[in-house]
Amino acid sequence: MGNMKKRKISISLFYLKYFVFLSIGILFVTGIWLIGFNALVAGGEIYPANYAELMAKDASDQLKRLSQISGDMIPDLCQYVLFTTGGSMKDGNLSAKEQKAAWKAVEESRSDLGIKTDGKGNFYMVIDRAGEYLVLRYQIIPQYRSPVLRRYLLPPQNLFLLGALLSVLLSIACTAFCFGRALQKRLSPLLAATGKIQGQELDFTVEHSEIKEIDAVLESVEKMRAALKESLEKQWQQEQARRDQIAALAHDLKTPLTLVRGNAELLGDGKLEADQKECVDYIENSALQMQEYVQMLIEISKTGAVLPLKKEKIVLDLFLEEVQNQCKGLCTAKRIRLQCNNRCEGKTVALDRSLFTRALLNVLSNAVESTPEEGSIFLEIYEEKEKIVFAVSDTGSGFSPEALKHATEQFFMDDQSRSGKMHFGMGLTIAKAVAEQHGGRLILENVGETGGAKVIMEMNCGEAKGLLEEITDVVRECGEIILHADRSRNHIDEKAGHANFVTEYDKKIQQILKERFLQILPEAVFVGEEEDIHASIGSGYAFIVDPIDGTTNFI
Repeated sequence: MGNMKKRKISISLFYLKYFVFLSIGILFVTGIWLIGFNALVAGGEIYPANYAELMAKDASDQLKRLSQISGDMIPDLCQYVLFTTGGSMKDGNLSAKEQKAAWKAVEESRSDLGIKTDGKGNFYMVIDRAGEYLVLRYQIIPQYRSPVLRRYLLPPQNLFLLGALLSVLLSIACTAFCFGRALQKRLSPLLAATGKIQGQELDFTVEHSEIKEIDAVLESVEKMRAALKESLEKQWQQEQARRDQIAALAHDLKTPLTLVRGNAELLGDGKLEADQKECVDYIENSALQMQEYVQMLIEISKTGAVLPLKKEKIVLDLFLEEVQNQCKGLCTAKRIRLQCNNRCEGKTVALDRSLFTRALLNVLSNAVESTPEEGSIFLEIYEEKEKIVFAVSDTGSGFSPEALKHATEQFFMDDQSRSGKMHFGMGLTIAKAVAEQHGGRLILENVGETGGAKVIMEMNCGEAKGLLEEITDVVRECGEIILHADRSRNHIDEKAGHANFVTEYDKKIQQILKERFLQILPEAVFVGEEEDIHASIGSGYAFIVDPIDGTTNFI
């Protein structure tokens, strides 16, 4: 007969089904309590509501004829009081307040015979005896047969109503729990689908529920999943093709760059005048820099990820000299004067040389484009609030108001502040990214004196630590992870060239030391016995770590 498909229902019928279950449950528990109550009444464990009144009526004639009344003669579930004809109490078990209500019933019975009530659920039967009145007080409510139960439990009707109410609430809770479980089961395909899409897992099939409305949503989710998968696959293929093209073009660029560099070297070997020699050096250095950029482009296209920072210790004086030499080649064609003011002479900083050079040259290149012939470009380097600041200003037309807001955005081009035709709106974007990678920022403004543009690059580079400082930091870190280290005996003497850390080294610490030392000293060579760590580097430093007495010496 084939596979039978599950029948789908609307969400209204789904709710109605559990509403019917709830109604049946309420009727069932209520019926159980009613049957139980009636069974106890029929068995005599609970007296009916008019039981006390019936007992009082049956005993009234006998009580009227008795010569003397006592408490044991009073019917069960009744209280009594015995008055004189003048209203004085002779005997009884009613309180003073209840006695007043009972005497009021006596007064009313003189003109209107019958059972009296005080409107509070209490009934009074007046029996006229010779020279006195006997008043029986009772209530018309169910009562337990057991005096103990009457004393400690709620009245039967209250107890049964409370039990029925709790049972109804339990029925509602059970129905709500079952409804929630059933609804959660119906919604699980939707939750699973959205969770997978959120986790970018698109290779799956959306399941179905038994509710029409939820299935309609699931069908929409399935269409969205399929469209998103197709879009992402297409985007990935385009991205992969773009990376392959970039890698191929970058690889093809290596050949002409090698030819340019080789020919420049050949020209440099010949007899050239000073200005010719300078131009050949520009060509050779620029070709070398382009080869570095091409290699970086190839690596990025292979991995698809941004290359991490490769910080190194750089002396600003030497670095700026290299930058000036490259920038002079840009300035020569327009006879622009480059003036450099370095107020950080002798300063050593830690930064990524390649990225930083690229960013600074982009800013200087923009300045050259904006500056008219025979103009000036000013490069100023200074330290401010633990930041190294590179300020490049020119004597051009400056940034327009629009450029001040958007010049750092990718592909932004402002004709008012650019004279070159090969400007693609990438230079300041790259400079901003490099500044932020170094913990700084890029600021654009105009110079009031010259009317030109000014670009400020703040780099949170900080001063680079010396080799001795870095190695002693490594040893200090290792000392802190040893539980029984005697930190009170740590001693560092940088002038003497050694640092002593008395700790209890073990094999694990030896391995940690080796790994950390190789991070800061990739050229280190470890020699010596197994229990010691010896390392020497080409810069003339050497150190020995002895795990037995915990001594680290630097030579």
